[in-house]
Amino acid sequence: MKILAISSRIPSSGKKGDQVVSFFRLMHLARSNTVVLVCFGDITKAEDREAKQALEALGIVVHFVLWKPFVALAHLLKAIFNPLMPFQCALFQSGKFKRRVNTLRIGFKPDALYCVMVRVFPNIAQNKSRVFVDMVDSMGLNFSRRVSMAKGLKRWLLDLECRRVCRFERNVALQATQSFVVSKIDQKSIGIDKVHAIPLGIDMQQFNKNRGNPKPGPVIAFTGNMGYQPNIDAVQWFIQNCWPQIKSLIPEVQLIIAGSNPHPSVLTFGKHDSAIKVTGRVPSVAAILNTASVAIAPMQSGSGMQFKILEAMACATPTVTTSLGLGDISATPGKDIMVADSSPDFIQAVLSLLASTQLSAAIGDSGMEYVRNHHSWEAINEQFVEICGIS
Repeated sequence: MKILAISSRIPSSGKKGDQVVSFFRLMHLARSNTVVLVCFGDITKAEDREAKQALEALGIVVHFVLWKPFVALAHLLKAIFNPLMPFQCALFQSGKFKRRVNTLRIGFKPDALYCVMVRVFPNIAQNKSRVFVDMVDSMGLNFSRRVSMAKGLKRWLLDLECRRVCRFERNVALQATQSFVVSKIDQKSIGIDKVHAIPLGIDMQQFNKNRGNPKPGPVIAFTGNMGYQPNIDAVQWFIQNCWPQIKSLIPEVQLIIAGSNPHPSVLTFGKHDSAIKVTGRVPSVAAILNTASVAIAPMQSGSGMQFKILEAMACATPTVTTSLGLGDISATPGKDIMVADSSPDFIQAVLSLLASTQLSAAIGDSGMEYVRNHHSWEAINEQFVEICGIS
């Protein structure tokens, strides 16, 4: 079968959530199908070139379209007067992208289109082929949770985008042959029968128990894209509500915040407290997790399923999250993972793991087994191709 994939970002096993999901989907599809990808990318950037080479090594043909900020701004301004167009999607509208897709439709003659997230869907709106949309998360649910935390003008703007996004992703789900999210909670939020929930997978070769030389003293780790608002909210909540008491009881404790694009507010925490280290992008998230005593994911907003939680569990690092962070992960609280929503409970969960090597090892090892048994990319992608009817 011939498959034409389109994405706003180049799929990559070491990048953001949608890029990781699409990388492993395409790797699976390329085994038995001919796959061509069109995505925004810049061949002059080393990280884009490396990601392109990794896909080409799998037999995938990659076409880059350069994302131009002035073009994006023009579409963004037009979207102000179009209540049906989310600003998220306007940013990735591109005449050049559409033309490249249409040229490949004529020359390549794909049997199906695989669309990564709804952001690029306007570029294939007139398509009559089978279309499979990997929404990954419900952006509508994500925005609705962020609206509840915002105030003033920011709340008004988020609410405006939330209403647009909710309407748009439902329309996409109705138009697509099948759509996919990583959580039943997101599936229910969209509320369309053709949306299927398939959980995230984890690369077990990359994320595994490998303690090596752990850092001296207790280390708490938070990992993730630190330019992403739900991650910023989570770190701010923990530092404001939990960190002072934990540090007062364990003065030698360290907090590592590892992830690309750290927001200025996150960088400020590291400048004001020498026990907090904001690393920015790191060569290996697994290495950070394997040196940590405890991983935290105190999510207060966001949607979907959290890679950061599954990655920490895969490394046998005992993990503490909130009910919102746990979401649709079917791990057992108190056995595979610790779950706490109030700051006193979250503090107690972290302290109990730091205080007891026996409890820490039990939670860590049980969490690792859970991920191995439930989040294999191979098994998850078999579900995907079966629903799509692709060999």
